[in-house]
Amino acid sequence: MRWALSLLGMAVLGLGCLGDRGTQGAEGPPGPTGPTGDAGVRPCVKIDGGTAGIAGVTLDVSSPINGQFFTAGEKPVVTVKVSGAGCDRLLQPSEVGTESLYVAGPRRTLAVRTASTLLNAVTDRSAANNQHHFVSLISPSFADPSQNNLALAADGTVTYTLAPVSSEVPGTYTVGVWTKSKDEEDQFFPLQDLQIGTGTVEQFASGAADASSCLSCHQALANGKVYLHHIQPGFAPLGDYALDSAPVGTCNLCHNNDGYSVNHTVRKVHGVHRGEHQTDAGVAHPEYDLPADPSLPSYLNVGFPIMPTGDTANPATAMEKDCTSCHADSRWQTSPSRLACGTCHDNLFFDTGTLNPPRVFGQPSGGACTSSSQCTSFGTFAVCNAGTGNCERQTHPVQPDDAQCGTCHGPTNGVSPITAGHFISTFNAPITLQGFAFKNVAVTGGTGPGSSFQVGDTLTLKFQLFDNHTPPAVVPDLVTNSAWAGTFLVAGPTSNPQRVYGTSGGGLNMKTAGQGTLTYDGASQTYTYVPTATWPASSLAPINNAAAGTQTNPAGSYTVWFYWARTTTGVRDAVDAQVAVAFGASQTASGRQVVTQAACGACHGMTSSGFPHLAQHGGQRKNGETCSTCHSQNALDRGVGSTGVACTTNAQCPGSAAGWEACSGGVCTVTVDPTPGITIDYQQLIHDIHFARLRDNFTERTNLGLPPGIPAGTLSYLGFNNTLSGFGEILAPVDVRSCTNCHRDTKASCSDSAPCGFGQSCQSGKCVNVAWQTPTARACLTCHDSAAAASHAAANTFIPPSGPPIETCNICHDPGAILSVSAVHNIRSPYVPPYQREKVP
Repeated sequence: MRWALSLLGMAVLGLGCLGDRGTQGAEGPPGPTGPTGDAGVRPCVKIDGGTAGIAGVTLDVSSPINGQFFTAGEKPVVTVKVSGAGCDRLLQPSEVGTESLYVAGPRRTLAVRTASTLLNAVTDRSAANNQHHFVSLISPSFADPSQNNLALAADGTVTYTLAPVSSEVPGTYTVGVWTKSKDEEDQFFPLQDLQIGTGTVEQFASGAADASSCLSCHQALANGKVYLHHIQPGFAPLGDYALDSAPVGTCNLCHNNDGYSVNHTVRKVHGVHRGEHQTDAGVAHPEYDLPADPSLPSYLNVGFPIMPTGDTANPATAMEKDCTSCHADSRWQTSPSRLACGTCHDNLFFDTGTLNPPRVFGQPSGGACTSSSQCTSFGTFAVCNAGTGNCERQTHPVQPDDAQCGTCHGPTNGVSPITAGHFISTFNAPITLQGFAFKNVAVTGGTGPGSSFQVGDTLTLKFQLFDNHTPPAVVPDLVTNSAWAGTFLVAGPTSNPQRVYGTSGGGLNMKTAGQGTLTYDGASQTYTYVPTATWPASSLAPINNAAAGTQTNPAGSYTVWFYWARTTTGVRDAVDAQVAVAFGASQTASGRQVVTQAACGACHGMTSSGFPHLAQHGGQRKNGETCSTCHSQNALDRGVGSTGVACTTNAQCPGSAAGWEACSGGVCTVTVDPTPGITIDYQQLIHDIHFARLRDNFTERTNLGLPPGIPAGTLSYLGFNNTLSGFGEILAPVDVRSCTNCHRDTKASCSDSAPCGFGQSCQSGKCVNVAWQTPTARACLTCHDSAAAASHAAANTFIPPSGPPIETCNICHDPGAILSVSAVHNIRSPYVPPYQREKVP
């Protein structure tokens, strides 16, 4: 017994010794088969971490029987495949967060609507799951479940058979599938065309969705995203940027005459771009089936960027009248309707025939009106508001439908032709010299090595000005025609230009005796201009800042820039040219291309002749590459002593109420600088303006403002005639961190003998913009405009006993550094949502 207990104890405690293991016996018979388990799905790993990522979405539509368009009874078949990021398989609908199918068309403005019958979609806007006017491919709701539209293959391929074509209006329809990963970081919205009843392909008003006119202003080159309303975080944590990805193709799928949204794309686009000139933003217009739109009042701080901006005091001159900036076809002038016209003219109610608020034209030429007979010059329906003395439009004939719109508002016919009503007729309209161009421009006179200029050289400019209309001809009368005025400047070096030729306030007048000599040779049809002064040793002082002094002109490339402006019937336009020349050294001269004309013109408008519609300073300056000629480092806006309009009392001076302007000697004179120390240095000016709404305004903290127009302490500049212009509401239409939208590559061919302009680097034989990657306090403290940022820059700047300050920005922010400019502004990978449109208190 004791022995047995001992063995048991050793077995339980594992304290005994085991002998050698014997040989393994033969394998026994297999056991019974167990129950079948789930097939299982291998997790799909995102390329940049996480799961259920989406690499791409393919969308296909079957071909019609006749090969051109679907006819009644045919059932188009839609195929959707969602690829997993970092995986070699398709994703099941259950693995993604959103996979929704839309169909809408045709593409005519008054005809486009969700093809709900074709889609078999629910149309009840009060549906419990909010699934109406589209079908979720994850958990679908159908108007008629018996159709069995949806089929899911084992590999994840989704096949959706649309209902038979029936009563759909013939035309081009758009099929789209909105797809998002569960974490919403990956978003796609591919589109396909679907022809029904006709082989004639229709286009969207803004052009093909993948080449839309919207993209020129709203697509960020840094990440390819399109910055419209839905990209803003809010309803979705990262914003629904896919909804904006292919305008107006994706837009029309929800915003149509009977879609998921009750407000049409036309209303959204016209209202937002009318912006600050909306007169009754978002008000309901039941006469053309639009309910109230609460989103539009939030865009009252938007200004249309086509330049010039017109007279902001008179919305009738607003540049959103330039319909061709957005419209790729002629429907804006050939297809007037209450919807299309009323969404810009939002104060016009066609059912009652009233304008509320009325359209104010101003006082007639003789002063305040007392009777409507004095207002006839403003149109048939203009009446006098005796209380204000202004002529107004208060009524419009009642229009129960669109049948008569074209009668009064044809393209060029009727009481008020559309083209005439949308003609931009302000003093600085940018259209009269389209087709004019300088040719055979040459600058000579350099006596240094390689014909470079030296101090004391006489510069000679030769050129021809061609009118390229039919038949092309040289303009022969610049010397004698008083409608033409020429301006000449030289500035450099291109690395940091200061004016070399000019006057204290700008450039040389090419027709003013004492500043230079202009002649015309009829035989060669060539103009010659020779400035009176020879090439100086030092630059001119910066604009409005004589205290900054001059600088010795260093060797390098300099820019010769000249422009001719023509004023006719109250309209001014200009055409310009620039030539790079070498000074102080034998070198191949190149211009300054930190920004390019194409970059500015992408948003501000570009003529068919290749000139941007910048048209500042009375319509004369249109070239974004040459603004730094006058807007140089240390240049300031106007200050104390600047004169403005004529006056007899202080009350007649606009700045008097704010305490910075008074009537002195019959002219309004600045007595206290309302914008102390505010620079008009180009790189600071442009950065400031394009991010103005979200800046901290540390630099402007002591600005005086001009109540009630411009709040104190906000971005503003004192300019011509002491006009204080406020820019506090401006915000770039893309994420401002997409630096390359403005700092674009010229992509010009380059070599040692054909160098790129300053700001560009020759890489693989093409010019690439590198200017935006160079950190300086001068540039960075514009967007990063806070007291803390200013302190940071100051702490990293060494002030030596003599010589210029030495910045150490490059230690942390140079290319390749841990906080390089490109790294700090990275919004591509991982995707960075945009900042809020409005400043957070």
